[in-house]
Amino acid sequence: MRRYDLMLSVLLPLLILSGCGGAPKTEAHALERLEAYADAIDRSYKEPEKIYALLAQEVRDAISEEDFCTAFEKERSYPYITPLYIMDPVVTLSDDGMSGTAVYDQAARIIGMHYTVGLVYENGDYYILDWEEFLDGSYLEKFENVPYSLDWYYDTDALDKGD
Repeated sequence: MRRYDLMLSVLLPLLILSGCGGAPKTEAHALERLEAYADAIDRSYKEPEKIYALLAQEVRDAISEEDFCTAFEKERSYPYITPLYIMDPVVTLSDDGMSGTAVYDQAARIIGMHYTVGLVYENGDYYILDWEEFLDGSYLEKFENVPYSLDWYYDTDALDKGD
């Protein structure tokens, strides 16, 4: 029995590390993960750590969870600049199922807007490649000249005079 236990203790970690025993590399499972990602963005946006947990290792290596959460909260502070409610992903996987691209429909004022993310299979499951603009800080550029003004909606001169 000891010999069997020894073999199992050596082989099991190797199987797990090689991806065996992980989630299946199928389009159906990729869609499940993509739906979980959309759900995290759409419904758990006040908990960006849930989004971070679904990101690929490459992204997590480039930005800490704390920095990601700070950037995401800043990004969501102007929802009309970056509307983000995504749904109905369509996935295209590579032949080996190790990578792919997903295109979501995006709720927006302009019909037909889409949101595209990358997909990689690592550590026994699918993870998302997204938020590249957080990594280099370029997302902050959109906040430099926010064209929004209350003048668009109200006669601010009348409000100042008390009319």
